[in-house]
Amino acid sequence: MTVPFSTISRRAFLAGTAGAGLIGAPYILRRAEAAVAGRVLRIASGEADGTKGTLDPAFSAQDDDATRAALVYDRLVILDEGFTPRPQLAESWSTNDTGDEWIFKLRSGVKFHDGEPFTAKHVLYTYRRLLDPATGSPAKASMSAIDPKGIEAVDDLTVRFRLPQPVVQFPAYIANRFSYILREGQPPADIRTKGIGTGPFKVKQFTPGEEPSVFVKNENYWQPGLPKVDGVELRSIADGAAQVAAIAAGQIDLTWDLPRVGLSKLESNPEVKVVSVRTPYVMSMSMWVDTPPFDDLRVRQALKYTIDRDKVVKLVLGGRGQVADDNPVAPWVQYGLQEPARKRDIAKAKALLAEAGHGNGLDIELQTSEAVIGFIEMATLFQAMAAEAGINVKLVKSPAGEYWDNIWLKKPFVCSAWSGRAADEALSTPYLSGGEWNETHWRRPDYDKLIAEARRTVDDAKRGELYQQCQRLLRDEGGILIPIFPDAIGATRANVTGWSLHPQKFSKDFTKVEFTS
Repeated sequence: MTVPFSTISRRAFLAGTAGAGLIGAPYILRRAEAAVAGRVLRIASGEADGTKGTLDPAFSAQDDDATRAALVYDRLVILDEGFTPRPQLAESWSTNDTGDEWIFKLRSGVKFHDGEPFTAKHVLYTYRRLLDPATGSPAKASMSAIDPKGIEAVDDLTVRFRLPQPVVQFPAYIANRFSYILREGQPPADIRTKGIGTGPFKVKQFTPGEEPSVFVKNENYWQPGLPKVDGVELRSIADGAAQVAAIAAGQIDLTWDLPRVGLSKLESNPEVKVVSVRTPYVMSMSMWVDTPPFDDLRVRQALKYTIDRDKVVKLVLGGRGQVADDNPVAPWVQYGLQEPARKRDIAKAKALLAEAGHGNGLDIELQTSEAVIGFIEMATLFQAMAAEAGINVKLVKSPAGEYWDNIWLKKPFVCSAWSGRAADEALSTPYLSGGEWNETHWRRPDYDKLIAEARRTVDDAKRGELYQQCQRLLRDEGGILIPIFPDAIGATRANVTGWSLHPQKFSKDFTKVEFTS
């Protein structure tokens, strides 16, 4: 029997979900077979299935994939903590008046880990490989505005992108999780486990499914004096309680994927620094809008009205997050809507369901998992909230290691999550009609045209209006329930300095991390 939402207290809710048990589950630290001399940074994140891990940025899917990429490779452009593009391997960029031709000047004197000089040919190789259908990378959906035939080397340190359509924010557009620069000429079979990059660390030991992954300092890194540690051990600890126990016991030095509830004991530990940052990270429940009963707009809207968003922030996140309004662009991100979030209205939800022919109630299934911290809690609370509108939500829980391969994109109503992104990427990657990751089957030519028009609109205010039209369409008619933007919660040991938690989950920088003792 579903417990009515109105009777759920914070204590009772947490006692019935994964959020309550954070004091057990000790993490057993196995000795690294590939030892690194000197100061080694031991970091952990929540990879659910290490056997699927990769060093190949073209197939970066899990959090640990992004971490490995950040250790080994660099990108042309990165986003700072305000989501403003900043140069990395590109020194500068410029565009024509219409934004359909971009010139990137590359940094000189950079070398790959094997001594190969970094030049334009490596940029061409990386982007053409990402966009080649034969590669099979999901990056093709994220970078559909690029024509591989329009990428050319002007000289060894200059690359030109000629785009089929203008993209006036192109530098931010390519600052994604896939666009790390690879060394041209490395056998493709080696990239997954022996990737050669220009990044701050080199691969010493990485075998998918084996612990730990070990990386050693790149002594010839192009940023003088960096990195500051001699090596990194990356450990996959999927269970949130185990992460808490490991950082408290000093078995790891740094982690960024902690649960958002039950941290008071850790925060009072003088040997640990708990850090948090507001993020546009999305936790959602996504439904196929072409599949009954979700193909009826009235049903989708009824589900939206069942949610008490403030309570979701309080109960699921322990107050560590922000209210969301079924819109993937956070209000504080550039072009985000500054409008009040939808309020819970059970009477309206019931009326919409009755209009849709479900006056006697509605039965649906929601897929969830421990693949992401908070999924189970969010689904459980939604189940209780929806019950008051006569909606019976059956929760189907799948193992974390199987969820993204066997459930997401394969079932009509699922829990999902997306790293925080700038407005264009947040609105395009999961929602353009032809997108490979179109998780709600939202196929609206009018929406696609708005995105295309925004990308070629030079006037910033007009571009913002177009992106906001897209947000209102998704919020009001789309198949996404986005009740919250969770804060990112991480921790370091007290003697670790030089690290900050980026609001974009896959963006990580370990170059300045060091130990004070």
